[in-house]
Amino acid sequence: MIKLIDILNEDTKDGVYVDTDQAQAQLGKTVTDPKSGIKSTLSAVNPETGGMTWDIDYEVDPERVYNELDRLVKYMDSVKDGELLKVKDILRKLKNQTSRLVK
Repeated sequence: MIKLIDILNEDTKDGVYVDTDQAQAQLGKTVTDPKSGIKSTLSAVNPETGGMTWDIDYEVDPERVYNELDRLVKYMDSVKDGELLKVKDILRKLKNQTSRLVK
C-alpha cells in the first residue's frame, strides 16, 4: 500500500521541499511588487524543513498616493455642486498636501 509520506519522500530531496542551499544564497534579497509597493525580504531558511521566513514591509509610496489623488480629482472635474463638490475639494486639498511630500 502506498502511503502519502512515501509519495512526498519520493518527490522531494530527503523530504525537503526547497533547495536550502539556493535559498540561503538568496537571504537578504528584497523584492518590491511594482503594483502595490509591498517589499518582501527573505530573512531565514530552516535547513531541516526548508521553511522560509520573510520580512514584509508595507510602505506607502507618497508619489503613488499623489498620482491616485490626482486621478480622482481629474475624474471629478465635472462635479459643479452638491455633496460631491465637498468631496472633490477634500481630495484636492489632500492632493496639495501630498505634493509637498513628493518634492
